[in-house]
Amino acid sequence: MKKENQRKESLGEVIDQILNLLGKHKLVDGLVDKQDIPKQKLIKNLVNKQNLNTLMRLLNDLHPADIADILESLPIDERLIVWDLVKSESDGEILVEVSDAVR
Repeated sequence: MKKENQRKESLGEVIDQILNLLGKHKLVDGLVDKQDIPKQKLIKNLVNKQNLNTLMRLLNDLHPADIADILESLPIDERLIVWDLVKSESDGEILVEVSDAVR
């Protein structure tokens, strides 16, 4: 029971990190689009790429069941971003774990 609680706590922390990174992703999109600065598109792409790479590294360290839990906890637009970052060799294992409503 203690191990299960620790898993839930650590998964909760990972979900918080993922939500934070997704929030940064949206924030950068909004802020950079409002700015009239040189190389606006380059800045936006670099920052978003950095956030998405960090997110991908987080996902790569997780068990497919944990990724399924994360996908189930996200709104559809964020779920799609996360799904696109999942390794293709893990797709099947994750789909087995995820609920029908999310599939």
